Amino acid sequence: MICADDMKEAGPRAKALDSLLSPQRIAVVGVSAADPQSWGHRVVRVLIDGEFDGEVCVVHPKTDFPGVPTVRAIAEISDPELVVVCVPAERAIGVVAEARAAGAKAVIVFASEFAESGPEGAALQEQLVKAAGDMAMLGPNCFGISNRIDKVKLSAAPFLNQTLRAPGEVALVAQSGALGLVLSRCVEEAGSGYSHFISVGNEATLGATEIARHLVDRDEVGVVLLYLEALRDPRNLAETATRAAELGKRVVLLNAGRSEAGKRAALSHTAAIAGNDMFLQSLCDDFGIVRIHDDDDVKPVLAALERGWQMPVNPRVCILSNSGGAGAVLADQVEAVGGRVIALADATRAKVAEIGMIGAGDSNPIDIGGGWEATLHLVKPTLDVLIDAEEVDALVVYYAFGEMCADRVAPIAQYCSQSRKPVTFIWQIAPQEGLCQVETPGILATSMGEGVRMLSTQMRLSAPRRARWQPLPGTELTLPDMADGQRMLAEHEGSALLSSRGMQFVPSEFGRVDALDDLAARVSSRGWDRVVVKGNAHDVPHRNRVGLVRVDVMRGDLARTLADMAKTLNAHSVDPDRGLLVQPMVTFDNEIGVGALRDPVYGPALVIGPGGVGIEEATGARDVLLLNTDSANWDAYALRVEARHNLAPGTLGPVIETIANVMGDGRIVEIDVNPMVRTDEGRLVALDSLIVVDRD
Repeated sequence: MICADDMKEAGPRAKALDSLLSPQRIAVVGVSAADPQSWGHRVVRVLIDGEFDGEVCVVHPKTDFPGVPTVRAIAEISDPELVVVCVPAERAIGVVAEARAAGAKAVIVFASEFAESGPEGAALQEQLVKAAGDMAMLGPNCFGISNRIDKVKLSAAPFLNQTLRAPGEVALVAQSGALGLVLSRCVEEAGSGYSHFISVGNEATLGATEIARHLVDRDEVGVVLLYLEALRDPRNLAETATRAAELGKRVVLLNAGRSEAGKRAALSHTAAIAGNDMFLQSLCDDFGIVRIHDDDDVKPVLAALERGWQMPVNPRVCILSNSGGAGAVLADQVEAVGGRVIALADATRAKVAEIGMIGAGDSNPIDIGGGWEATLHLVKPTLDVLIDAEEVDALVVYYAFGEMCADRVAPIAQYCSQSRKPVTFIWQIAPQEGLCQVETPGILATSMGEGVRMLSTQMRLSAPRRARWQPLPGTELTLPDMADGQRMLAEHEGSALLSSRGMQFVPSEFGRVDALDDLAARVSSRGWDRVVVKGNAHDVPHRNRVGLVRVDVMRGDLARTLADMAKTLNAHSVDPDRGLLVQPMVTFDNEIGVGALRDPVYGPALVIGPGGVGIEEATGARDVLLLNTDSANWDAYALRVEARHNLAPGTLGPVIETIANVMGDGRIVEIDVNPMVRTDEGRLVALDSLIVVDRD
């Protein structure tokens, strides 16, 4: 099953996973021969009905299962490979321990009432994990597996034996059994077929991404489709995608929880604007993982991946329609999702005219006009011309009706599926017998809305980036003294730390609240005519909200401003080292916010977006860099962000290096540098900073 020449995953774990997914000897425990609706009975029935050709036995202390060899205990089985556990949670622990003692390589535990049910169930699951030891254990609380290549179907769902198509190259791994089954049907309806379905349940010892990594190496698998409700191991997912890219395969991901992911309790701006969905999207973008949003995306994504279809950003789309009105509506919809419906080149129009496909309009959209049934024989050569046209990146072909000529329209849809450029075929109010004739329905839509959604989904399939997972090297910083319970370094201390690691800051003078005269004298000696005055205290993170930032203070107003702000600071802070910062006014033509935080799942991450006082409400794009990636990925990120914010190439490199160096110390939880501004000389200079520390 695994390509030996290419296999990098090896050892006992890989063999155990083979025993789970492709066993030859299966024992099922907890089977009631008298109750056909019991879980164990249904599992055995589905396995047998699925034409499994290996060895099957039932384990039951008293009753034989008709037609299947039955033993009284697992210990009676010689060298069991996979043990399927169909008993309640409390009994499952003992059965798993017996399976391990008998030498089983893998187990499947269907029972629920484990960690998903609360603290008591979580304690029970810990016992289950201990009983499993080094066996590959799927579940608990899972829906089983279907390996259609080896005819291994271990689930209580007869649905797994109700297939539409022969096994294809898509393997599904799902954290939800029911939705996983729904997706399996989506794959079949897309015309692709699936090779494997695995429901992982609680992932007590074996996670979805580990199974995905194993499946990628199998010759029969070309696409791994994952449904995740929680990503527990981003590194494993990243390395799965990397391995897939090496083998010319792809990973497709559907995940839940996007709407909740950005809700964080925040100390500073970076945490307030960052959410797990941003990090997941960055992971997908950098490692070439195709992210889909719902079941409707399955069909167009698989169609595009199977055919190697890709489009540039804002692709040029040609529309061929047997309805002028539909063509006009489609043009509007295509442009609304980011496509461009531009006029065809004169040379292309001449070739179309030479074929004879000229109706009410021959530019773009091409309106075939009335009597379209008589021109069906001209469609294929016309499509060849449009596909070869330099100014066309993708096509939308629209037909309505066709009761009298369904057998002539269906082959056109089939021909579109063989195109080297993306084609969406919309057949509206189509006769059912015509739709049934289309053998590759992945490119077929039955409404304009569905067709444009399919096109829009395929527009996201750009060429994959090739990042590599590389843990951020550790560093050890010299941190300033901090009071008990203190978690934040105020600007003066935080900026000093970042400056020591190479970040450029605007010059400043600091003075404690009881030494304002000395502070004023030092500012005067600097010759700054217009300044910014800020409070500096570790217990006042949001100074603007309490009046502790004053801008454009003139030299003659400095002493009074210092005195007023000292009173305000004293009213809001008990930091014994509190004081005031004075900086010169800086002119700039662009500002960004630069932040970093240590996510509990994704690790250290950098976030760059719009800067200034409105950073939390800013609507501009924010770009995420997972710092556990290679330097080439950092460089590519810098180029993209520099282009977005009109920064000179090379500007962001030193900033990223500084942030990464500081985040290399595991005690640094968060960094917020806002804003960084572009000066007249084109340099980036930081005007403010905040660092959150967790010494534990």
